[in-house]
Amino acid sequence: MMANWDHFRPVDPPTSTNVDPEVRQFVISQLVVIVLPVATLFGLWLWMLNWRGRSRRDQ
Repeated sequence: MMANWDHFRPVDPPTSTNVDPEVRQFVISQLVVIVLPVATLFGLWLWMLNWRGRSRRDQ
């Protein structure tokens, strides 16, 4: 008696063709909503670090 190995076959990951366009648009918009403020705050933080270092050199 041989084992049936069909149920151990790996399942293919979903491809972009299987994603509903509305879901894809929602995910993209949520990523933009998260990434833009974080990137802005990170850039502001770097600018402030650089600005503080520049003012020390002037003294």
